[in-house]
Amino acid sequence: MLVNSSMRDAHALNHYLRQRHPLTSVVSYPERGPWGDNRYPGNCTGYLLIDLLATYQPRTVCDPMEGSGTSREVCADMGVVYTGFDLRHGHDSLHDDVGNGYDLIFWHPPYGAMKRYSDDPRDMSGAASLAAFVSLLQQGYQHFFAALGPGGRLAVLMGDMRLRGRYIPFTSEVVQLDRRNLESIIIKRQHNVSSRHTAYSGSFIPILHETLTIFRRPM
Repeated sequence: MLVNSSMRDAHALNHYLRQRHPLTSVVSYPERGPWGDNRYPGNCTGYLLIDLLATYQPRTVCDPMEGSGTSREVCADMGVVYTGFDLRHGHDSLHDDVGNGYDLIFWHPPYGAMKRYSDDPRDMSGAASLAAFVSLLQQGYQHFFAALGPGGRLAVLMGDMRLRGRYIPFTSEVVQLDRRNLESIIIKRQHNVSSRHTAYSGSFIPILHETLTIFRRPM
């Protein structure tokens, strides 16, 4: 059942649901779809959210850092009860209450200092060091995992970065957050990134993937 959908969103959703394949450990979405704002830095494609909802069939979903609202719009179109927060609207999800009992929490945090989103001292993208950023990842994981209902899932979308020639494996840090409750790892191909259209000399290898790491709370 579609709820509050524009005709464009409803058409895109129904078309994708008719032709989608089961979710696998490698995904690629060349088009981002009509959900959210494509001008917002780091905006995630709505098709990934659709695949997660179609696969896990959650009744309740939370996005604690919803950015331009992609997850909010996808959940509205798919008739899923949704709760979303974002620091730019005054809610510090790392510390403030985000509710509890969710079937699915989709968390797309900043990728370290790759992009500074605000001057707010609570902003993860402004962490003073890599160690401080990883500490915030750990803090967020504990906070959001505790907000899941029994059997609920926390899906963390994260990419790696380079800093002054050093490769920073944030995706590895996410996996180590909780190996005991790790359920799945999905490699997501990135499209329309600047490094894809840049010619590099030498042995430089552009980063063209993100990782969706899924943790499940025991029943």
